[in-house]
Amino acid sequence: MSTRAGLLVRAGEELGFVPATTAQSVVALPAISPVARTPLAMTLLNGRVVPVVALGSPTGVLVVCELDGEPVGFSGLEPLRVGLFAANERGVVVDGHMVPELDLASAWRSLEPALEPQLGEP
Repeated sequence: MSTRAGLLVRAGEELGFVPATTAQSVVALPAISPVARTPLAMTLLNGRVVPVVALGSPTGVLVVCELDGEPVGFSGLEPLRVGLFAANERGVVVDGHMVPELDLASAWRSLEPALEPQLGEP
């Protein structure tokens, strides 16, 4: 049986898996500022401005992932465990239960239309 390294998280009432190839770090929730007229927020991490996507109510931590070579923070995820988990085609198996891989790249891409400049805006 193959294994996958990563982070087991709770997103609301559901469990999800973030692969180690995506997850960079988990940090205490820093000061986050909204970005006007967008669904995004931003924060400063290690001297770098990082976009933040809210996936639910804040949990006190920010899961920082690498998407398309850039860091993106996700709030609303509660880290539960990190390690190697039995793998299957849709995610991992934890304590006999299938846990799907979170598609954070799609969550990030779904915000792109809201970030497009609108006609008449500066």
